[in-house]
Amino acid sequence: MTVRIITLGCKVNQCESASISAALRSRNIIASEGQGPADVYILNTCSVTAEADKKSRQYVSKLRKHNPKSHIIVVGCSSQNNPTSFAKDNVIAIGGTHCKTAFAMRIIDKLLNNNQYNTISDIVLYDENIGKIGYITEFCCENRPIFEKTRAFLKIQEGCNRFCSYCIIPYLRGRSRSRFIDDILTECMEINAKEVVLTGIDISAYGRDIGTSLTELIDKLSTVDMRIRLGSLECEIIDDELLESIVKGNVCPHFHLSLQSGSDNVLKSMNRHYTAGLFFEKTKLIRKYLPLAGITTDIIVGFPTETEENFEESYEFIEKCAFSDIHVFPYSSRSGTLASKKYKCLDPEIVRARVDKLLGLKGRLHKDFLNKNLGLCMPVYVEDCENGYNVGYTPNYIKVYSQEPCGKIVDLKLKKLYGSGIIGVSAS
Repeated sequence: MTVRIITLGCKVNQCESASISAALRSRNIIASEGQGPADVYILNTCSVTAEADKKSRQYVSKLRKHNPKSHIIVVGCSSQNNPTSFAKDNVIAIGGTHCKTAFAMRIIDKLLNNNQYNTISDIVLYDENIGKIGYITEFCCENRPIFEKTRAFLKIQEGCNRFCSYCIIPYLRGRSRSRFIDDILTECMEINAKEVVLTGIDISAYGRDIGTSLTELIDKLSTVDMRIRLGSLECEIIDDELLESIVKGNVCPHFHLSLQSGSDNVLKSMNRHYTAGLFFEKTKLIRKYLPLAGITTDIIVGFPTETEENFEESYEFIEKCAFSDIHVFPYSSRSGTLASKKYKCLDPEIVRARVDKLLGLKGRLHKDFLNKNLGLCMPVYVEDCENGYNVGYTPNYIKVYSQEPCGKIVDLKLKKLYGSGIIGVSAS
């Protein structure tokens, strides 16, 4: 039996897919990630936007074309959100977001034992989890993941308690649950990588449910011989204690702080529990400790309450924060969220114009950040190849193009702007 795992969406999904891959290989099943011929496909879906849901559903037909006789197992946020929408084509089993590996292996075992599923009526729904995610209170520890690339992702937390008015994920992933530090440390020491990214749905909430904190975890991880990179953070977690631990430890000076809007009025209607002023103070605190830190962010453009004045206010605030990069998203209405019930969407043409304007600012701020780092020597983790160069990232998350071999951390001088980053040459 050959199995291919298709992963859509976030780094948490990537971690969970890697765990499924590890479980399959432990049974001597040929497993790999990405498209191609296979007997069984496991589709790990995303539901962060309406477009992500659509793409997840379309992938079922796409996989069927690879092999009309294949079996398809669907798991993830989109199938948690609307399982019946995947009951088509060659789908034999539909699971949700919790303990994906256990569910997938349960179906694989049935296939191996010749308990074949042949028709839509035979579809298995994982009723223990679908529709009951709110009752899950513990972190689900699954197989140690296997990563096919050099950088590894380590899931430390699951779920979210924030309930931002635009976001469906807390309803699909459940409440925040943290993984115990000892288990995280053990996996870190088993990972064959020079850099690991700590990921979760809301890692800023790490430890609150088990009597610890992200700062304590970072202190413990300082004993591990690898670079640690943090996933997305909420601004309120930034304080002197956390930054002191980062400075003295092995954590990269790169902070992805989710802003979403620079207008206090819009932040309030988004149910984001901070003001633009507080957010800016946190960016200043980061730069006090780490002047060249990369600070990246997410911005939702065209939230239904965003007036033209609010957008201009947000634009000016983003410029003041001087982010090193920005992920720009047009607002996507998600059925079941407070925003979808309460607000009417803006004219798409207005949203598109605002997105285009903000993308222009994104490009300018990113170039400004790159220029501030030109001429410096930095350790670069060379991971991949692109356009005749080997590419990797500095600790503050600058993409560097070089001729250095992949799989190594090398000191490079940042010489000149190129592509979406900088060309680096040997510092020796």
